[in-house]
Amino acid sequence: MADRQYYQSSGTNPWIECFFHGEFIFERRFLVYCLGYFIVSLIGNWCQRSHRATWVKAFVFASLNKTSHFPDPKGWKALIASRPTVIAATIHAVATSIIAVGILLAYYTNPNNNADSASSSSSSPWIYHDINLIHIWQRVGLPISLSYFVIDSYFYCLPKKDVIIFVHHCIMCFCHYPVCHPAGAILAGASDVEWVTWLSLVGYTSEVSTTMMNYRWYLINTLEEDWIGFGIVNGLVVASWAGRVVLFTYLLVVEIYPRMHMYMEQQQMFTFVMMVLGHAGIGLLSLYWCIIMCKGGIKSLFVFKKPQQKTTNGGVQRGLSFAEEVSGKRLDNGTEACHHNSPLKIIEEEAEAYKDGSLFTESPSETRQSKKIQ
Repeated sequence: MADRQYYQSSGTNPWIECFFHGEFIFERRFLVYCLGYFIVSLIGNWCQRSHRATWVKAFVFASLNKTSHFPDPKGWKALIASRPTVIAATIHAVATSIIAVGILLAYYTNPNNNADSASSSSSSPWIYHDINLIHIWQRVGLPISLSYFVIDSYFYCLPKKDVIIFVHHCIMCFCHYPVCHPAGAILAGASDVEWVTWLSLVGYTSEVSTTMMNYRWYLINTLEEDWIGFGIVNGLVVASWAGRVVLFTYLLVVEIYPRMHMYMEQQQMFTFVMMVLGHAGIGLLSLYWCIIMCKGGIKSLFVFKKPQQKTTNGGVQRGLSFAEEVSGKRLDNGTEACHHNSPLKIIEEEAEAYKDGSLFTESPSETRQSKKIQ
């Protein structure tokens, strides 16, 4: 099978072509996964409300000198309460990274993956034991991912006014949606469906770093003392995010830019520009986070130090949104911050928060930036 050989689009806009000629295969699955993420996010919010109510009840009883039992701060409900979106975020990161890496492994280990077989649809390297790898990504991987970005925007980005993460989600949805069907992919890839699908898959391998970062967050909130595994995990997290910077730079310089003449011939320069800006934007965001991770120093990367937990009156670890830091509304101690904080100062504050784990903490009314760039 080679979609580029049997499908020719009559339109010029990959997004419109994908929607109107995609037979709504993606859209149906997208809605199903949206429902799943919506339910999971509601469960996270319920854990937060339930934990807060239990903590307040115990606090009141303790104030009245009555027997009280405060909830375990390291229990599963307390962890989810401090970051209600962590369940959906982890499901997304694990699922998309496994699917993307799995498809690429199947592609590169496929006996059909050679120059002579590429011309035959029956022996395409994208057909692995009668399984259409491109269709798996279009009909399973991308619906799982793009539905998460939409639901996360509703439950996290918009309520917390997190502009950076919202922009990231919009970039991902906008750039990857045309790949969901050959009708859009053939335009988005300048007549090469297989290449643009490969590009999408390779980009999504970066979700492996998000999975490890969530595990690091779990360790910070559950460890009592230093553990060698923490240093290993932390080192892998930083290396993976540095790898993201290298990956997106490679894709821009080696894979995308040399094809500019093809996009010019196909009159798809807007698509080309969006592809360049999308990869450059994700690459720069990855670089920003990599700087934050390394800003705390080598020792903080490999040696665990139990952080001082900051809680709200509801017993939920308090945090601060990135939007609030940039706008200078308040610092960790709740006081007003200077409105002209320099970018370096912001990075230092974010680095300190990353080191103690509060960067990934949410609370009902205030949150610290709790997401990473996918």
